Amino acid sequence: MIDKENKIEILRGCKFLRGLKERVLSDLAANAETLRIDSNENIITQGETGSTMYFVISGKVRVHDGEVIWAYIEEGGVFGEMAVLDSEIRSASVTAESDSLLLSINREVFYEALSADPEAFKAVLQAVLQREREIVEQIKVRTAKLMSYQKEMEIGRRIQADFLPGSIPEVDNWEIAARFEAAREVAGDFYDVFKLEDSSHLAVVIGDVCDKGVGAALFMTLFRSLIRASSLYGCVGSSLIDTGPEKPTNSVSEVLLNSILTTNRYIATTHAGSSMFASMFFGFLDTETGKLTYVNAGHESPMVFRKNGDIELLDITGGVLGLFPTASYAVKTVTLHEGDLVFTYTDGVNEAKNLDGDQFTEQRILEIAAPEGNDTESFLAIVLDAVRQFRGEAEQSDDITMLALKYLPQVAAG
Repeated sequence: MIDKENKIEILRGCKFLRGLKERVLSDLAANAETLRIDSNENIITQGETGSTMYFVISGKVRVHDGEVIWAYIEEGGVFGEMAVLDSEIRSASVTAESDSLLLSINREVFYEALSADPEAFKAVLQAVLQREREIVEQIKVRTAKLMSYQKEMEIGRRIQADFLPGSIPEVDNWEIAARFEAAREVAGDFYDVFKLEDSSHLAVVIGDVCDKGVGAALFMTLFRSLIRASSLYGCVGSSLIDTGPEKPTNSVSEVLLNSILTTNRYIATTHAGSSMFASMFFGFLDTETGKLTYVNAGHESPMVFRKNGDIELLDITGGVLGLFPTASYAVKTVTLHEGDLVFTYTDGVNEAKNLDGDQFTEQRILEIAAPEGNDTESFLAIVLDAVRQFRGEAEQSDDITMLALKYLPQVAAG
């Protein structure tokens, strides 16, 4: 074990005890206890009333709030020192990161040693005041950094907003609406709707980049830009339209598939080290015929609400984008009729959780969504309101993006 002289040396190195006379340090050392703590053994529990301070002789401990680690304290460090001055509730837990040897002093020992020397209290008070000044300075620095961070995040939010469509194209006989709610300042979800030049086709995209926050937001802009650019540059005038058994080089299916393959290959090779990927539904809608040609790359299955009351889930036709450069994807088609509504969404909808940890689920969408008579805006409002009511007081855990399009019934000429 540690002898008294070594204990005194340990105490002398503590800022909190700086200025104490040798006699006081000797009294503290005589009554200090050494503790051997096994790795992952709890030392202090958050919420308990404290009465002991600890010195790390060897080893390493972590200060944490649940799974959130605030700091590591190693040899020569001190923790829990304010507990010998008052009976405050412990603000954090402390657990041994490795096998550790500690020196402990409780409140009774501390006060008894200092009571014989009035100057000792003065020295401790000065040390406490100095500690508080240092904390105030740290708070000032952290506040300045936080304000700078918040400013940068706001700039990032505005930049990201520019990558989402400012408005959705208006197309005869079609009604289109979207909703987007980020769980944080920036998001990994995205959607896009844009016309293809010299064509009756409308591109419809919705995606979800893995993870959340700044990294996901950066990749969101990359995925969205690649899809849009490869689609627009892939079509050559009216040759994008299928014209019969002998399809032109740039058919709908070929441009769609090439765009998906190009995006996947670029992310999976150029950014392989990031391990970032995205699920995506990407389709070309022929606004004249109602034919929707699509690829579903590991995304939630869009729902087709037929006018007759039937509900159809569109197939997943391949894995997520960005993981495997040689991944393959199938192209499928579905024909929409007047009165039909297509609903696409990210998993922030069906996986929304309440306080009990239950998920909203796809089934609830099917049960509440009755599109007949609703326009797309009303339809999305109904779904979003249901998600919010289900979630209750629970925080939004993921980004929410929804996109709906409806083939409007034609009014016969009178």
